[in-house]
Amino acid sequence: MTEQHVNTGGKAGFLGGSLVSVFMSISFGGILETIFYAILGTVVSFLVSLLLKKLFRRYFFSTDK
Repeated sequence: MTEQHVNTGGKAGFLGGSLVSVFMSISFGGILETIFYAILGTVVSFLVSLLLKKLFRRYFFSTDK
């Protein structure tokens, strides 16, 4: 049986080059836009859940029946 040696230097170089090219293609404005939309989505989701909670309490759990 022959012994096989794996050269990890080529794989690490390929992976490092790929990661650097991905990070360099992301713009700062794109990151800020993503953060803004994430915050906006969180706030809207929270407000909608509060509204639905209030509506469900009013119409389904009221004692005025």
